[in-house]
Order: sequence, then structure tokens, then C-alpha cells
Amino acid sequence: MYLFKNYHQRVDRVPLSEVVARVGRGENLEVVGYEGDAAVVDKVKGVVKGDFSSEDLGELKKRKPRGKPTKQQLELATVVAQRLVEARRPFKVIFGPKEVTIRSGGGFIRVSEDSVKLAGYKSLDDDPIPLVLDVLKKYGEVKLLKPLK
Repeated sequence: MYLFKNYHQRVDRVPLSEVVARVGRGENLEVVGYEGDAAVVDKVKGVVKGDFSSEDLGELKKRKPRGKPTKQQLELATVVAQRLVEARRPFKVIFGPKEVTIRSGGGFIRVSEDSVKLAGYKSLDDDPIPLVLDVLKKYGEVKLLKPLK
């Protein structure tokens, strides 16, 4: 778990239930830590790619949909956020046109219209996937994108 005491000025300390409510409203946010019964939330502009090669992320980039996330995607993101908050895991949620990208642990969960793609995880046992796998499978096919060696 990440817990930083020296946060920059854009962060808010909000009740855990408010984090889940914000995700349900489709707000991009990043939970950077927890303090007691509050989450430390930062506003985000996009997904930071980190140590992934462009070939790792190639499958994630192949999209050009228009619009906003679907109702089902918002519901899925809300349930995933609820579970991550309960487990006190830091995470980032980015809403795009007909998709949701959730970064937690060492990878990404990308929910598109017809499937769920996991990038940056070595297996379905990597944290935090076991916390949310059942919810992801109910939404659609879960595809684990293998990292290049």
C-alpha cells in the first residue's frame, strides 16, 4: 500500500463512500493513499504508461470510439472502485469514449464495449485482479495481454 504524507496541493481528503460516488458519476480520479477513514484523492489528466513498451500497450491503443462510457461500464467501474477502496489499494480511473481504464498495482484494466483487457499483469493472480475478477468476468471476456520478454 502506498501512503504518502507530503501530498501536493491538488489532493482532496474525502470519505471512502465519496470516492465510489465520484467514480459512479464518471469523474476521473486517482486515489494516492488513505488516512484513517478518508481517501487521499488527486485529479488526473490521463494514464501514465510507466514501464510498458509500446508493443505491450499496442492492443490498448487500437480504438477510436466516440462518446462517453456506457451505463454498464460506469456500474462496473463503481463496483471495482468499491472493492479497491475496501481493500485500501491505490488506483486511478480514467473514463474515455465508451471505455474505462483502471490502473492499480502494476498494470491496467481496460473495459471496452465488448471485453476486458488486462495489461501489465503476469497472471490473473497478480494483485489486485483476484479482488475484482468475478465482476470483470460478468461484464465480458477477460483477456490477459502478456508482457513481452
